[in-house]
Amino acid sequence: MIAVGFARPESSTPKALEAAHRAVALAPSLAEARNAMAMASLVCAWNREESEHEFLRAIELNPSYTQARDWYALFYLQFSEGRLQDGVAQAKLALKADPLSSYAHAVYGLTCGNAGRHREAVEACQRAVEIDPESFVAQMLLQLVLHIHGKLEESVVAGESALAMSGRLAWSMTFLAGTYAKWGKTEEADALYSEMLARARRQYVPPAQLALAAAAALRESDALRHAREAFETRDPDCWIFFTKHLPVTAPLYAYARFRELLICNGRPNWLRT
Repeated sequence: MIAVGFARPESSTPKALEAAHRAVALAPSLAEARNAMAMASLVCAWNREESEHEFLRAIELNPSYTQARDWYALFYLQFSEGRLQDGVAQAKLALKADPLSSYAHAVYGLTCGNAGRHREAVEACQRAVEIDPESFVAQMLLQLVLHIHGKLEESVVAGESALAMSGRLAWSMTFLAGTYAKWGKTEEADALYSEMLARARRQYVPPAQLALAAAAALRESDALRHAREAFETRDPDCWIFFTKHLPVTAPLYAYARFRELLICNGRPNWLRT
């Protein structure tokens, strides 16, 4: 619930941290508990050092635990630290341990895409979809690697499929808006942002997602307003939608004032190339 963004962080992140701490207290030698603590430390407490420590402990406890390696690879090594090739290596180990996992193929594909290994990225995500055609995650990550590879028409097809499969989840809308922006289809990106904005009047939509969608629609003032709110509320989705190391976030980085916001909020590591 924290990562997907169905609840406001002011109420949800303290509960997530409490639950993760409780899990570790109850079962300190359980890899799943350590992995939960690692992710909560990263996206809820914004504590990178504790997050890496807990990820490595989870992997030490269970080297074949796919989710721990994949989350460490993607969210910590790549999105947080910009260690793109290290992320690929960890995701490859996860895939080796679980070669029939659609999720492992999809995450490996995205790590490859972020690291510029386009052919491997697309092949891995296509394999993920073959293994589990009903996986929304596989479709969405296929959309992202096609976007990164510059195959924008194919990316939109995958993105529309992911959008339908998810019931128009805001995550998927945001990424699709980014693809339309890269394709030069600003009206389509604006339509998605407007739909998200209308939804936000009825229910919670994470401001980090709104910021990226607004940037895709070339609405700079809206994008900066949402970005400021995301930092003020410590929106966990900042770790996905604000990282420079996921190329679909490029529209935000076109704004100098957004880059200034990152520095002011202690996130200069997201600016590293």
